[in-house]
Amino acid sequence: MATKCASLTRGKMIRITKLDTCGNVVTGAASTLVAKAFISATITPNYLDPEEITQADANGDLCIDDRSPVALRWVDIELNVCTMDPDMINLITGDPIVLDDATPTPNKVGFRLDTALDGSANFGLEIWSGVSGSACAVGGFTPYGYWLFPWVKDAQWNEWTIENGTLTFTWTLRAVIGSGWGVGPYLNVRRDATVPATLEALLTPIGPTQVMHFEISTAPLPTPACGAVALP
Repeated sequence: MATKCASLTRGKMIRITKLDTCGNVVTGAASTLVAKAFISATITPNYLDPEEITQADANGDLCIDDRSPVALRWVDIELNVCTMDPDMINLITGDPIVLDDATPTPNKVGFRLDTALDGSANFGLEIWSGVSGSACAVGGFTPYGYWLFPWVKDAQWNEWTIENGTLTFTWTLRAVIGSGWGVGPYLNVRRDATVPATLEALLTPIGPTQVMHFEISTAPLPTPACGAVALP
């Protein structure tokens, strides 16, 4: 069994997939969105503070010295983007989209912060990163780092500044366990080991305690676009 090691650099692409309140993929109109216009995604695992129990004996020496096991609670994600895409904002935060009066089909031209809906969205987040100094894999395919957070929720807006400069949007998100992602709805996240190789979904389903998945993949990057599209 060979091991694949890689030096990862740069962010290439993100994909957002709409989930229901139970963490299951929602198919249909405006359920998936691919974007290149993101600046950074900062990943911070969140652990429960360990509980320590100590007791000294009559001589002042440790009689009991115990510490609870490490417990990963969830993963915090700070996502920073450099575009105003109403569909993206709706998929991440749940805030409603603003439409114009074009006929017969209105255009999506903005969004509203809504205290009744803000932070209510559930989605899966995929991120592709580059592999530095790596020659093409067998078959001439370019390798990428593929990061999957199968259930993300509880988005909170961070501050933004309107000034003589670039306006960016940043959210703090929470990736949690218990998703219904399974092997995912996409057949383009990895190549199998056959010759010639074919594009496939994840090899094994996401487990009930798994908050993140990573692998080196030679599947092509998805194509970015403004706005969400249907997920069959």
